[in-house]
Amino acid sequence: MTIRILELAKKLNVSTDDLLAVCTLLEIPATSPISCLTIEHIYKLTNYYCRIDNDTLKKH
Repeated sequence: MTIRILELAKKLNVSTDDLLAVCTLLEIPATSPISCLTIEHIYKLTNYYCRIDNDTLKKH
C-alpha cells in the first residue's frame, strides 16, 4: 500500500509543504505533493506528528 504526500497531509491536517519538510528531517525520499510513501514512511510521519501533539498537550 502506498499513499501520496498530498493525501497524507490532508489526513494529518497539515500543509504539503510542512509534510515535505518533515520528510526531509526524517530522511524520507519525497520531493513533491504527488510523491508516494510506503507503509514505513507513513508510520514514521504519523508518529512524528503524534509526538508533537503529545508534547504540546503536556505543556498546557
